[in-house]
Amino acid sequence: MRYRIEYADGRCCNYANGRKDLLEWLKLLKDETITDIRKVYKSGVTDSVMETYKPYLNKTGGN
Repeated sequence: MRYRIEYADGRCCNYANGRKDLLEWLKLLKDETITDIRKVYKSGVTDSVMETYKPYLNKTGGN
């Protein structure tokens, strides 16, 4: 499963390949303001999973 991490300023986004990779990104991006984390399906459809990963953002310092 791929995840897209979106930032507050809208300048860019990062992609993570799987949950483990996503959690590593969240550790690395502790100084960034993250506005949304979206699960990207093979069809291209996305779903927000921000609420699921919000506790990880609070631990790492992201918003």
